[in-house]
Amino acid sequence: MTQQQWDWIGYGVWALIIWMTLKQYRMTRQEFTGRGLKLLLGDWLLFAPLPWIVECMVRRADSTQVLWTIGLGFAVAIPYILTSRFEQVRAGAARFKSNKLFLLILVAFPYIRYKARSYIFHNHPILTSAHRPDIELMLAEYIAVLVIFTFVWRFWLFLSYRNVSTASAGSRRMSL
Repeated sequence: MTQQQWDWIGYGVWALIIWMTLKQYRMTRQEFTGRGLKLLLGDWLLFAPLPWIVECMVRRADSTQVLWTIGLGFAVAIPYILTSRFEQVRAGAARFKSNKLFLLILVAFPYIRYKARSYIFHNHPILTSAHRPDIELMLAEYIAVLVIFTFVWRFWLFLSYRNVSTASAGSRRMSL
């Protein structure tokens, strides 16, 4: 694989990250009602690469790589979890509490990822005649981190929303 082909893969992943970031930002601007399943399954397109990721990880990755991928997915979700909270807007509806730190993290993660990739590939090129890494496995691990982080964060949002919605339902019953 040439450096240009690797760059095109990087651009595709970069576009995926920008799309996810914009989608997550739009999600913070709307009200949520109902059981919260839209929060849990809102990025349903992320289910699409799961068969490929699992096949690639089972066939090529060792247990250390799998553990690192899962650990990084959970680690990336932590800042999002710590800055995501819901507030009750009206009876039966909730939305995100406005949080500037959340918006900063939402914008900063793709930028940090881009800067880290640029630094690593310009200062420590991985494509040399002596070393040819398994780029498909690297891409599967990277996308797996994105999928794990998104699912962990969305599961946290679902639980948080359910907590706020059940608390508001309980307070409505108390007032009746």
